[in-house]
Amino acid sequence: MIEAKEKIIRHCDTLGEKIKEAAVSGDIAEKIAAIADSARERSLVVPVVGAFSSGKSTLINNLLGSNVLPVDIRPETSLATELRYSPENFILAVKPNGDADRYEVGEIKTVTDNAAKYSYAQLYIDNAKLREIEPLVLVDMPGFDSPLDLHNKAIMEYLDRGCHYVVLSSVEEGTITSSLQRRLNEIDGLGRGFSLFLSKADLRPPESLEKLVSYYNSQLADRYGMDAKAAALSANSTEEVLACLESINANTIFLKLYRDALLVVCNEIIGSIGLQISSSKKDAEKLRETIAEMKAGVEKLRKKMESDIEDMRRRYSATFVNDIIAEVGKALDGSVEELVGLAVSGNEDAVSRSINEIVRSALAASIREKLDGINRQIAMDFSDSLKGLDKVMKDMGLDENYLRNLTAKVEEAIKVIGTLASDVGQTANTGNASKTGAVATVAAKPLVSLGSKALGIGSFAIPVIGPVVSLLIMFLPEIIGGLARLFGGGGDQKEKQKDGIRSKFSGEVFPSIKRKLRDEIPGELEGHITAMIQNVREQFEIQIKNQEEAINTQVAQENTNIAEREAAQQKLETVRSDVQKTTSEIMAWGK
Repeated sequence: MIEAKEKIIRHCDTLGEKIKEAAVSGDIAEKIAAIADSARERSLVVPVVGAFSSGKSTLINNLLGSNVLPVDIRPETSLATELRYSPENFILAVKPNGDADRYEVGEIKTVTDNAAKYSYAQLYIDNAKLREIEPLVLVDMPGFDSPLDLHNKAIMEYLDRGCHYVVLSSVEEGTITSSLQRRLNEIDGLGRGFSLFLSKADLRPPESLEKLVSYYNSQLADRYGMDAKAAALSANSTEEVLACLESINANTIFLKLYRDALLVVCNEIIGSIGLQISSSKKDAEKLRETIAEMKAGVEKLRKKMESDIEDMRRRYSATFVNDIIAEVGKALDGSVEELVGLAVSGNEDAVSRSINEIVRSALAASIREKLDGINRQIAMDFSDSLKGLDKVMKDMGLDENYLRNLTAKVEEAIKVIGTLASDVGQTANTGNASKTGAVATVAAKPLVSLGSKALGIGSFAIPVIGPVVSLLIMFLPEIIGGLARLFGGGGDQKEKQKDGIRSKFSGEVFPSIKRKLRDEIPGELEGHITAMIQNVREQFEIQIKNQEEAINTQVAQENTNIAEREAAQQKLETVRSDVQKTTSEIMAWGK
């Protein structure tokens, strides 16, 4: 276990002991346990991406010193494949429902031949290099030009899970293509790092290769900053990629991943102890009245959910859809010349792939950008129902900014849920799969103690984008089919076609895509927005119930003598100070 995992688990153990000392109840112990379990199970995924035949599988085989991945597969048989260390060699091919079929390593071609049945595969092998790079897990991704359904399936599976990306671009491309740039934009938009390698470097003479690398570096610096670099990669060279993997600081990534979640828990513990200390100085009967008001507040939240759910869902969905369609339209308009060029060449499949990429990328960027604002609006809607409780807490002198502080805690808790849920459950439960092909469950472990939906900002976008993009694949042939008669041709005929094709895209294809999205997106959004509303309400209830438990702890002490009360209060002060010190340590992880 790497140092960062041990540190996270150690802090969880410490916090677990502190809440016992301070008699902090509610769901905080479960949250701490969930964070520790998440840290134990989590791996850091490094997807290897690039166009079909860019050399991804060859590179991984060279890295491992063994031809474990087939390199001559057809695009329609490519499948995202995780490479994981294990003393035992086997494959788990994971279905969309989370079940997995088990295969022998030698049966990998059977797995790829049935790629359409699976979401991804996990290849477990006894390989020293995989053991050395743990907790990093390489993922051989389908090529950019794989069939759209398989390609999108892989993108949706790994969109938010990569901690760093290894990107291959063949020297034959000669530039950062529009397709590659969209992929890099997606990675950069997620706040992830990437390393770009120019594969098949043997195809260029040294002088030409040096100029090409310099050109790529110039493009990367202009678009993504000076930290983005390209390096040449010959057929059997692995040193540069190994150096890249070794430069990924797994300890730093782990600490940053769990920093916010632990800070949320620490702040809840500190708040709970503070509420106990404040409550110990109040009249027990008044505290019982406060508890009654807290129970009433929870009931108000539930009633608001029941009475206003339709209005809230429509209100958020309508604004959301308009913004999304506008962003997709802007992205399509900005790519019209690229699409015209592909159409004139007669490559209808390439047109479909590019439109798919443009729409998917715009959907992802637009949805992610707006999620935080929607959660905040929902939280503010619910907080209005708690004004009575806000007054009681202020009148009792328990919290002068109660409602504002409560709402902030809810918003912060929702953010960290998505972060922790993004990768934890992708490690298969191999104990349930026999060597003869039985089924194993490979479902994500939901962090139920952080909210029963385990739905955060990171996890919301993917279930919305996936079905919409799948529908896009279905209706694209119908939409662009009218252009088929304009595709192809040569010489002057191509130039004459451009204006007509450009007009078709702007006047027919783009409006048709936007209309179709406008028809389909609301249906996908409403269910997820309902889940978001439910999740926010649950978070309010969790926070209020934790506070209720803190006050109850002090009410239970009403018959103790003064000396016992003073000793208990001193103990609370000591524990709070200890947790504050732990909080300061954790805050430094992000620096």
